[in-house]
Amino acid sequence: MRHTFPMVQRWRCPTALRIKTVLVAAIGAVAALVFLPLWFGAPVAVLLAAWAAGMTVVGSEALIDPEKGLLVFRMGLITRRVRLTDVTAVLVDRSKVSVARSAGGEISLYAWRASTLDRWLRVPSEADEIGHAISAAVALAQDAQPGREDPAIPRGGSTARTRSKLATALLGGAGLVALGAALVVRVHWHNPVMTTLGVMLALALGVGGLFYLLAALWLLLTGRAGLAVADRASAV
Repeated sequence: MRHTFPMVQRWRCPTALRIKTVLVAAIGAVAALVFLPLWFGAPVAVLLAAWAAGMTVVGSEALIDPEKGLLVFRMGLITRRVRLTDVTAVLVDRSKVSVARSAGGEISLYAWRASTLDRWLRVPSEADEIGHAISAAVALAQDAQPGREDPAIPRGGSTARTRSKLATALLGGAGLVALGAALVVRVHWHNPVMTTLGVMLALALGVGGLFYLLAALWLLLTGRAGLAVADRASAV
């Protein structure tokens, strides 16, 4: 027997994560204004401030609304809505909850322990609870549609071909911005401490940007390969 969910279910990130976001954004904004040229550092600082404001006021949350048949993932100013009947799979990978859609693409949310620092802050991990609740709500929503299987909740990494093109483009864009910032970081200072910090920042941005670009390229190539295999299978 399946359970019913007459009420809206909502999970919100703890206050500790909001405070951490503000501190990280403040440190990043100061570093951008100090080590980057003003024409580059000012926009970066503004983006970090907007991100911190969104995460502080709105935060991250997962919401299931059975009456409207919607699943909502919200992270600051970014909101993604998916109809429960469009969900084909729910994936749980440690603290990450990912939802695959029938129209293609995947949306994910970390709930809420995403790093070692979060463990030190004793931030709870609610990914399993959210994943099972989504799966149950999707199964109920799909009851009126015969012939459709209940969504599975496999554990482990999600397949790259389910990544959306928008996510891949954002990942590649972030890599390009990081590489560009690494090239313009000020590394020549009269103070050796500032020089060391500048070199470390440039190396971190360069390595991170290269990693993001390679990850975006890998997702793009494997996504196309997956689509090609699916097309050949459907043709047969």
